[in-house]
Amino acid sequence: MPLPSGVFRTVKPNKTYWYFQKRRGQPDAGPIVKLPEFGTPEFWSEIARLTGEQRAPSNTFKNLIKDYRTRLEKKGLSAGTLKTYDSALNPIREMWGELDPAETTVAGIMEMQDSFSDRPSMGNMVLIQLRALMKLAVQKGWRKDNPAREIDKFEEDPDGAQPLSAEAWAALTSDAAPDDLKRFAILGRATGQRISDIIRMTPAGREQEGLNCRIKKLGDKQHWCILSQAEAETIDGWKQFKGAAYVMQDSGRRHNTNSMRDVWNDFAATEAGSALKGFTPHDLRATKVCDERISGKSHQRIAAIVGMSVEMVMKYSRHIDQKAAARGTGTERE
Repeated sequence: MPLPSGVFRTVKPNKTYWYFQKRRGQPDAGPIVKLPEFGTPEFWSEIARLTGEQRAPSNTFKNLIKDYRTRLEKKGLSAGTLKTYDSALNPIREMWGELDPAETTVAGIMEMQDSFSDRPSMGNMVLIQLRALMKLAVQKGWRKDNPAREIDKFEEDPDGAQPLSAEAWAALTSDAAPDDLKRFAILGRATGQRISDIIRMTPAGREQEGLNCRIKKLGDKQHWCILSQAEAETIDGWKQFKGAAYVMQDSGRRHNTNSMRDVWNDFAATEAGSALKGFTPHDLRATKVCDERISGKSHQRIAAIVGMSVEMVMKYSRHIDQKAAARGTGTERE
């Protein structure tokens, strides 16, 4: 929002001071009035009193979200990641769009979070975005503290993705499974990547004993996935054109995330695929983690192999770790 005529500032080494002077620079200029801290509700209230102008406040969640969203785009995040952020930002904009972030309280944020108590994952996503928005508000001088930091996340299902059962894996790799689903499953278990990354893998990515891919959620960051000899032989045996995706639809078109999920779900609904009931494509990711953990690798090494955080590796492998501890069997030193 443009400042009215007569508003000016003085910049000191550690502080910026704002003032107002009516008819500044004119022979009949009025007295200089020190203004409250810039950007606060008191600042705009005093501006309105001195100038007689009732101006629409710019310090709203709607404008804060707009600024925050622009900053996210400049980081080069993928469209899918931005869409995930938007799913949490949109309800904040809808509920609090015209409110001043300076007026937000711990109680208010808890009330916002509680409105998603039936969807704890979404409630936590909203809280994460509110923490980021409040941090930006502090940086912009709109408020002095971040009340969202005082609030705990909802407890979520601690298991998350789960490793596939032997029966589910057998179904996925059986002759009854569609060829594109079988390839998807083999690539998923071999690399531990997400659907969006698996469906983009091509023979052009094969390098030495591994396969290059790009992790969409990390802004298309390149990642090299090591393959076992058996996995490499299976994948190379598909004889796919170098630039074509390994996983293609029957029509010859590339899959998208939704169409790949549909193939999985359609097969799971058949008698031959009934062992997949209760499992999702994302469980291939947990299966890869558990495979590596069973082979004796540390959480840190698995994180490097798959390209995920150590915390997520520990989350996916927790049951295997508990059983290993109970049996007294060991893995690499952490």
